[in-house]
Amino acid sequence: MSATIAARLFLIVALSVVLQGEASAAAGFARMSDRQNVNFSQLASDAERADVVLIGEVHDNKAHHDLQAAVIRSLLAKKIPIAIGFETMQAESQKQLDDWTQGRVSEEDFKKVFAANWTYDWNLYRDIFILARDNRIPLIALNLPKEIVKKVSRKGYQSLSEQERKNLPKGTTCDLNNPHTEFLKKSFKELFQNVASGRIFSYFCEAQTLRNSGMASNIKEYTLKHPERKFIALAGIWHAVKNAIPEQLERNGSKLTSLVILPEIAELRRENATAAEADYMVGGAPEGSF
Repeated sequence: MSATIAARLFLIVALSVVLQGEASAAAGFARMSDRQNVNFSQLASDAERADVVLIGEVHDNKAHHDLQAAVIRSLLAKKIPIAIGFETMQAESQKQLDDWTQGRVSEEDFKKVFAANWTYDWNLYRDIFILARDNRIPLIALNLPKEIVKKVSRKGYQSLSEQERKNLPKGTTCDLNNPHTEFLKKSFKELFQNVASGRIFSYFCEAQTLRNSGMASNIKEYTLKHPERKFIALAGIWHAVKNAIPEQLERNGSKLTSLVILPEIAELRRENATAAEADYMVGGAPEGSF
C-alpha cells in the first residue's frame, strides 16, 4: 500500500499533475520583484539578459507551451543563440534529439521516440520541436531515467545500486536539506496529512531532489561546454520554481544567472507567490498578447 501511495505522490508533483483551479482574473504578466503588471516585451527583455531561462508548465496545458514558444521566438528574433532543455526527454535519448535537430529523422519516427520518453500528447509540444528543428536549435535531454526515479520514489535513494548512482549526471545529489522539501510540504500540506508520514514523504522528496539536481547538472554541463548559448529549460512548474532546479544549480557551483517564468496554477498564483519562487507569474494572457 505504501508503494502505491508513494507512486501517487510522485505522479502528482513530479509530473506536475496538479489542480489548475481558477487562474487569476488579471491577464498578463506580473513581475514579482515589484509586483507590477508588465507586458510581454518587458518580460522578454529580462530573458535576454539571463544565462538560463526556466519556463514552467502544467504538461497538458497548451497555453503554457504557447508561452514557452513565444519566449523562444522572441530570442530568435533578436538573433540570440540558444539551446533548449526538455524535462520531457531522458538523457539516453540525446542522440535522437540531435538527429531531430539536424533533420535526420522524420516526424513520424521522432514521435515514437517522444512517446517512449513522455506520456503526454506530442501535439502539445510539437510547435516547439518544429521550431527547434527548423532553426537548428540544439536540444538537450534533461531528465533522469524513469526506472531510477521510480525506484527512488518507492524505496528511497538508498535502494540505488552503486552502478546506478555512477550513471547519474556528475554533481547529482539527493540531499533533502534543501528549500524545495519544505516548499513541497507546505504546498501539499493537506495531501501529506492524509498519508503515512516519515519514509513515504522522504522517498517522494528524494525523487524530486534527485530529478532537480540531475537536470541542474545537465544544464551546467552543457553551458560549460557552450557558454555562447543561452539555455532555455522547459519543465514542470514544481521543477522550474526557484527553489528547485535554480537552487540546485547554485548548490552545484554554477555562477549562471537565471530567470524563472511560471504560469499561474491553483497552488501558486501572483497573490501568494513571491520573488523567492519566481521572477514572473503569468496569468490568463489573452490570445495574441504574445
